[in-house]
Amino acid sequence: MTLEMTEDAVVALVIVSGYLFILGTGGLIADFVFPHIPFIQRFLDSLPDWEDEY
Repeated sequence: MTLEMTEDAVVALVIVSGYLFILGTGGLIADFVFPHIPFIQRFLDSLPDWEDEY
C-alpha cells in the first residue's frame, strides 16, 4: 500500500514541478524579454499607473 502511495506522490510531484517550471519560464520571459519588443513596450507605456492606495 505505501509503495503505491509513494508512486502516486512521485507522479503528482513531477506534474506539479513541470507546471511550476512552465509558469516560472513564462514569468521570466514576460519580465525580461517582452519589454525589449517595441510594440509591447509602447503598449506597456500607454497603460495607466497602478494605484495601490484607495
